[in-house]
Amino acid sequence: MQKAATDPWVDPLVEHRVRETAYFPWEHAGRPDGQEQRHRVEALDLCLREMHIDGMLEKQADALPEGRS
Repeated sequence: MQKAATDPWVDPLVEHRVRETAYFPWEHAGRPDGQEQRHRVEALDLCLREMHIDGMLEKQADALPEGRS
């Protein structure tokens, strides 16, 4: 079950984050019928990009010499 923590396609925390990220723009737009999927796809894209950047920053911090983080 370790895979769930690193695989965004099965991680329930990622699913929750995507749902929350999609909900607010959809609600702000007036909850338009038929637009839920568009907002979800945009939120998924945003969340995956943020996760990628977070991973890059973490690797970069790990590469710093001791005492520089």
